[in-house]
Amino acid sequence: MRRILLLGLGSLILLLAACGGTTPGAVGGTSPRAVLNGAIAAAKTSGSFHYVLVATAAGTTQSVVGDTSASEGRQILSTGSAKIEAEAIGKTVYVQGNVGGLENQLSFPSAEATRYAGKWISIVPADSPYSSVVRAVTLASALTQIEPTGHLTLTAATTRSGHAVIGVRGPLPGTATKGVTGSIVLYVSTTSPSLPVTFEGKATGSGKTETDIGHFTRWGKPLDLVAPSGTIAYSTLSTSG
Repeated sequence: MRRILLLGLGSLILLLAACGGTTPGAVGGTSPRAVLNGAIAAAKTSGSFHYVLVATAAGTTQSVVGDTSASEGRQILSTGSAKIEAEAIGKTVYVQGNVGGLENQLSFPSAEATRYAGKWISIVPADSPYSSVVRAVTLASALTQIEPTGHLTLTAATTRSGHAVIGVRGPLPGTATKGVTGSIVLYVSTTSPSLPVTFEGKATGSGKTETDIGHFTRWGKPLDLVAPSGTIAYSTLSTSG
C-alpha cells in the first residue's frame, strides 16, 4: 500500500533505529535524542496503538486510519474517492477496496478492479503483495514513519490533544528523497509513559508542499481482529500472474 504524497507516512511504513537501552517512562534529561529514544521505546513496549494520519498537498487529501501491533494490524487508506482496507491476521493478509483503491494501491486493471470491488481478497506469504502489506500495517513500520532523523532539537513544553508534551523536531523520516526537503515534529507526553501523542510535518518537492498531521491513542489495547469470511484467494486472480 503506497502513498501518493511526499512524506510517505501511510504506506505505512519501516524499522526503528537506535532505541538503545532507554527505559520507557517520563521524559528525562534534555537531549532530543534521549527524548525520542524514550518515546519510541515506550511505544514498542506498549505493543499496540490506534492512529489517524492526514496528508494534504496540491488540493489532494489522503487519510490513513488504523490499529497496529507487532504482528497484526488493520489500515484504511483513502485518497479522494479511492479507498482500500487491509488487515494482517496471523499469516494471512485480507484486502478489500473500491475500484479506485484496487487500481491505485494494488495496480489492478480497471476490469479486474470493477469485478472484485467490495470483496475480500486473501493474500498469503507466497503472494507478491504480502510482505509490503504486512509492513504497511504493523507497528515497527508505523513508528519509523513518524521518527525524525538527523539533527534534532526540542520545542518548548506545550499541549497537544489535551496532553502536556514536548516536541522533537528534525528532518523527514527515512532515507531522503532527492529534491524533497522538510521537517517533522513528534510531540511526546511529558508524563509517564512518555508515548507519542501527535506529529506535524511539512515537505516541499516537485513544486508542491505537503502538510501532515497525525494523532495516536489506545496504547496497549487489544486489536480484536477477526478474519473475514468468503474471501477470494489472490493467487486465483489474473493480476497475480
